[in-house]
Amino acid sequence: MTEPVRLHVAAKRYLCAVEPGYSGLLSEASVHTLHVQGGPMTDAQVRAFESHPGARDAVAVRRWDEEAKDPEMPTPDFAHLLPLLERLLRPEAVPA
Repeated sequence: MTEPVRLHVAAKRYLCAVEPGYSGLLSEASVHTLHVQGGPMTDAQVRAFESHPGARDAVAVRRWDEEAKDPEMPTPDFAHLLPLLERLLRPEAVPA
């Protein structure tokens, strides 16, 4: 379940390498961190990433993250999320 999140940076580097124009969608901060994180993947890195079982999900999460960066979008406050968090913290809420 955590693999797509763990691969978030790799997914950004992957998309910048394989999708023309993707880097143009990145925020200024994301462009800066892309450079710090190694830049777009090389061809060998692309092939390795594509062979990872979580790659497809990581790319989907990355796209959702980019789409969610709308400063005009209303965001619920913490009180809105608290009931969900409380349910998730109960042991019976976690499947065995």
